[in-house]
Amino acid sequence: MKPSRILLAAAALSVAACSDDDGDLGVVEPGEMAMVRFINAVPDTGAVTLRFVDRVENLPTFVAVPFRGGSGLYQGVAPGARPTRVFPLATTVAGASTRLVDTTLTLESGRRYTILYAGRTLAGNTDPAADRLVLIADDVPSPGASNVALRVIHAAVGTGPVDVFLAKAGANAITSPAVTPLRNVAYLGQSAYLTLPTRPRVADSLYTITVTGAGSTTALFSSTPNEPGAPVSNSISAQAGVQIANSALTAVIFPGATAGTRAATTTNTTAAAEAFLDNVPAVP
Repeated sequence: MKPSRILLAAAALSVAACSDDDGDLGVVEPGEMAMVRFINAVPDTGAVTLRFVDRVENLPTFVAVPFRGGSGLYQGVAPGARPTRVFPLATTVAGASTRLVDTTLTLESGRRYTILYAGRTLAGNTDPAADRLVLIADDVPSPGASNVALRVIHAAVGTGPVDVFLAKAGANAITSPAVTPLRNVAYLGQSAYLTLPTRPRVADSLYTITVTGAGSTTALFSSTPNEPGAPVSNSISAQAGVQIANSALTAVIFPGATAGTRAATTTNTTAAAEAFLDNVPAVP
C-alpha cells in the first residue's frame, strides 16, 4: 500500500473510533475525578509503591516513592471507594508482592487529597505507631498577590504534639517568629494554613521551620526547605514556592530514618521538615 493510502486508512480508523453508533462525531469527555498525591513518611522501609487495585483505567500507580519523598503534583483518580495497597520496592516476586497496607480509601469527586503513609512497618498491628495510610483532605487557599500560604502535617512517628515556629532564613524562629506559631499539632494532624509574606526573589531568601515539643521553647530541630519557586517563563507555568506570590505549600514533619534499615542514609537519620507544592500559582 502506498504511504498516502496508509495515512488515509489511519485517518478513517481514527474517525471511526471517535464516532458514536449513528456515525456522528463526538468529544470524549473525561469522567469525574478526585485529585490525589502520595507522601512516604515511614522511616524503616525505604521506597514503596501505592496501587489502587480494583480497576485499571483512571487510577494512577505511585511507584518507588522514597522515604521523605512524594509523587509530585496531584493526579486524577476515579472517585469512590478505592481498594488501595502499599508494597515495598523489592527485587524479588515475594518481596514486591508483600502487602504493607491493604485498605480502602473513599475519594470524593472534585476534591484534593494527600495520601500519607506514616508509622513504622516494624511496629505491631495494635501499636499506635503501626504503619498506615492517612487520607487528608486538602482545601488549598489562594493567599493573594503578595503572600504565600503554608500549613504543617505532623508525620514524625514517636513524637508527641509539637509547636511550629517560622522565620525568614537566618533568623531565630523561636525568638523572632515571622507569624504566630502553630501550637499543639498532634501526630498525624495538620494545621490550618498560615499566610506569610512572599520572600524576596534572591538566593537563599527562604523560610526556616523550627519545631519544639508542645509548650516548649527548646528546638527539636530546624529545617529550611529549599523551595523558592519559579515565575512564569514563556509557556511554562509558575512553580509554587516561598518567593512566588499566591503559592501554597505543605511542610511535612518527618521522623529520622531508622538506622540499619533500607530507609536510612548518611543524611536522614534525624527529624526534618520538607515542603511540598500544593498549587500552580495563578498569574497576578
